[in-house]
Amino acid sequence: MNFQPTFENRQIAIEKALFFESLTSKLIKHMMGLELLGSTKSLDNKSSSISLRAKIDLLVDCGKIDKLTYANLLHIISIRNQFAHNFECNNFEDLPKFIDGIDKPLLKYSPDLSASVEESLKKGFLNMADQAFKFLLNEFGGVTKEYQIDTEKLKIRITEEEEKLLDQYGIEGARNRALVLNKVRQLLKEDENEELNSKINDEIIKFKSKNPDLH
Repeated sequence: MNFQPTFENRQIAIEKALFFESLTSKLIKHMMGLELLGSTKSLDNKSSSISLRAKIDLLVDCGKIDKLTYANLLHIISIRNQFAHNFECNNFEDLPKFIDGIDKPLLKYSPDLSASVEESLKKGFLNMADQAFKFLLNEFGGVTKEYQIDTEKLKIRITEEEEKLLDQYGIEGARNRALVLNKVRQLLKEDENEELNSKINDEIIKFKSKNPDLH
């Protein structure tokens, strides 16, 4: 028995599914107006998070995924499940034993049918995943651009006094510290506000309550 292909195939299937887990979460967050890297109970890696299938179904219900991409994403989930949970599924050519008719959609995406069955099915899987990725990227092209712009805005210089303030409230992580500090700086512009210190305190506490994974 050759264990090397087994490891590689499982890794390929699981990594592709993990990518779609992350991407669909960000797309739903963007659609709902949530911070892409903000903490949520349903869209992050927690026991309360919804499944990849549920995320895909939600995007379909919102008219954001077409029938072809939806079918391909469901195939990817099924293939991931076999490699992740079925000890008897070692290679791509084993998949038809456990998923009826899966060879047909995989071979549809395989450019070289003269190759071995294993290589044809593997290439078909990779191309199928690529199709789904390109569709989602095109459908939500603005997400990446918007996120990059937001990230650039967060590249700020933090003074020693500001560092102490952030440390005092236990704000960790460069992105979190920048988000909080930008809000604090906005409040500091209100020099004539006697309740300024109270507002800063409230804002930091509010941010921490909405983002429980800060530390």
